[in-house]
Amino acid sequence: MKDKVAQLTASRKQLLQQMPDLSTVLPGSLLSRMVRCNKPGCRFCEKGKGKGHGPIWILSVSLGNRQVRQIPVPSELKKQVEESLRAFAQTQKLLKQIAQVNGAKERTNRSGMRRRPSLSSLVNERQGTQKKDLTAAGASVP
Repeated sequence: MKDKVAQLTASRKQLLQQMPDLSTVLPGSLLSRMVRCNKPGCRFCEKGKGKGHGPIWILSVSLGNRQVRQIPVPSELKKQVEESLRAFAQTQKLLKQIAQVNGAKERTNRSGMRRRPSLSSLVNERQGTQKKDLTAAGASVP
């Protein structure tokens, strides 16, 4: 059992070493969007021909309570934002694995603990001692 606990502890330590720098993680999604200015004569937005201006990059972050914040990301920062989003996903994945290891370690610790005797086993044990006491005193026990 100690081997199992040591193995789980080592596994957890290894997972913790794989964690990215938490100061770089960023939750959300990176979206690409084409924007139309609708100015007359704009060659990018002409009806039927133009696709619009862009792509522009948007970081979409859920704030909870059905609220979403959309933050424009300059093209120069796109790669950095992508790396931060990957770091966040990796952090979530590693945290789930660590939680699984912690659960397995807890189950291993619990199974190694001496279980409390049940009421029926206590009663049977007591009856057995009473029979031994009576037979030692010379009485016949059925």
